[in-house]
Amino acid sequence: MRAVRFLLLLAVVLALPVTAWMMHSGLLQVPARWNPWAALDIAERPGMFTRMKLDRLASGPPAACYAWLDAAGVRHTPIADRFETESCGWQGATRLSAFGGVRLSSAVSLSCPVAAALALWERHALQPAAIVQFGSPVSRVDHLGSYACRNIYGGSYDRRSEHARANALDIASFRMGDGRVVSVLKGWRKADAVPTPEGAFLREASKGACPYFSAVLGPEYNSAHFDHLHLDLGRYRVCR
Repeated sequence: MRAVRFLLLLAVVLALPVTAWMMHSGLLQVPARWNPWAALDIAERPGMFTRMKLDRLASGPPAACYAWLDAAGVRHTPIADRFETESCGWQGATRLSAFGGVRLSSAVSLSCPVAAALALWERHALQPAAIVQFGSPVSRVDHLGSYACRNIYGGSYDRRSEHARANALDIASFRMGDGRVVSVLKGWRKADAVPTPEGAFLREASKGACPYFSAVLGPEYNSAHFDHLHLDLGRYRVCR
């Protein structure tokens, strides 16, 4: 019996690289969602390879990322690289004013991959959560900024914030198409005592951002995030 199990396991192990080669070469056709080498698609629901595809977009030439945003209907304008200090500035960034059906309270300078992640999040998580809870889509996002040459939490820590590379966005509130405003400061805390649509929406929106962003931080993470959701594409993975 052990010999049979060993032979079956060996067969699976040997088959994996062959299967991967066939998928990569196109000899084996599988749905794009299950193909790690398929291009990132705005219509594709999040899957196990979504972050891999986003990472590939981030490591490629900025022009390819800008083209992806254009094809996805994201309103943006590529901007020149900026080097403020050795550890502050941006490369491959764009000026973002809207993504999907959501406009920003003011345009922001963001790394192109973050703009791509926002577009995916808006389509597959943010808007569905709004429709379920309010029957109305999100029309505007009020933010606290993206780029800031500072350390994490704005303090004397020895690690730069992702904001120092325009690789993060802080969101304070959401405005629905029917005029309703849901703020992180008020809506999140309300749900601590009594479940509310606002609290459920914020938690669903936050959780729904995790497949696309490295860090999704909110009021439950620490006191520095008591009034906003922080989304970034840094090296550290945390969803709170």
